[in-house]
Amino acid sequence: MVRLDDACGRVLAADAFADLPQPDFDRAMMDGIAVVAADCASLGSVLEVVGEAPAGTHWSGTLRPGQAVRIMTGAPVPAGADAVVPVERIEPATAGAATVGGRWRVNEVVRAEQHIARRGSEVAVGARVGARGERLGGTRIGALAAFGHARVEVYRRPVVAILPTGDELVDVHHKPAPGQVRDSNRHALTALVRQAGGVAQQQAVAGDSPGALRAAMERGLAEADVVVLSGGVSMGDYDLVGSTLADLGARVLFHRVAIRPGKPLLVATVGDRLVFGLPGNPVSSYVCAALFLRPALAALQGARCRDWQVIAIPCAQEMPAVGPRESWFTGRLGAGPEGLHVHPVSGRGSADMVSFAVGDHLIRRPAHAPVLAAGGLVDVLFWPEQI
Repeated sequence: MVRLDDACGRVLAADAFADLPQPDFDRAMMDGIAVVAADCASLGSVLEVVGEAPAGTHWSGTLRPGQAVRIMTGAPVPAGADAVVPVERIEPATAGAATVGGRWRVNEVVRAEQHIARRGSEVAVGARVGARGERLGGTRIGALAAFGHARVEVYRRPVVAILPTGDELVDVHHKPAPGQVRDSNRHALTALVRQAGGVAQQQAVAGDSPGALRAAMERGLAEADVVVLSGGVSMGDYDLVGSTLADLGARVLFHRVAIRPGKPLLVATVGDRLVFGLPGNPVSSYVCAALFLRPALAALQGARCRDWQVIAIPCAQEMPAVGPRESWFTGRLGAGPEGLHVHPVSGRGSADMVSFAVGDHLIRRPAHAPVLAAGGLVDVLFWPEQI
């Protein structure tokens, strides 16, 4: 259970229901005057003002034929009234029309029920106002607040241990020596985990030795629900993740996938813990995390869907043919006279995170896809943010 103001981005673990109807009274939807519609069946009807109903209060009398009550948006409609005339449709018929005893002229033919929301017409008592498995954004939180849900039941955030591997990695604060690189993956993956609703737990870099890697993995498995490694999953002499997982009794779900970039991806379980072995190159690592880790984290939080949708969008330029693996690119969305389109971003390989970061969405092209002419449709992945 969390405070409603702490629930943004969390996933509801139980349905939430309305404790009251909405509105809880017959509500004026416009500023103006409350009237009996039959009094205004022709243009120019003149009515006497007998009271006022500001929002938050109500006029306690009963409206009679020939009478009107000044009313504000959100105020209760007086007894006897069956319509509201907007202030734009009335004009003073006497001096002091806005005061009790004054008179207004109505410049429209009024129909019964206009500009009134009747009690319970929007939401009935007991109606569902939040669904289990729904990720909460500002609009849903506002709806929950309207029905008294000061605290809500949500799924626990999965704890994710971020475990980079490789003797060549140095901290972001350090200048790399020849042959070294800064550890950028831990920060990109930490951001992705947080965007996906997880709790990122950064671990120290694991060196390229079986003992160091095993100790680091055991620590991550003991402290987190998910362990995410970057590097060490290919077929080189220092790619030790697969053999270390075998020593730990892991069940490998799959190792290597037919995508580009990201072929070396490994996913396994150790007991009830989930392990992702991501490629070490930054672009490959991030693509695999977006396509596989992020939906897994959504599932662990009880989300009803994997958090993305695929939309076919015209491509602003020609794209080359694709080889035997499904290929992923980054692109920027734009809009012109002919509507929405996507611009693919050129990169220089799976280590070029700077070019990759220019894009704001992922583009998918199927294996063996032919050359795509400018204007052809491509699949673009959207991760909708909750409004």
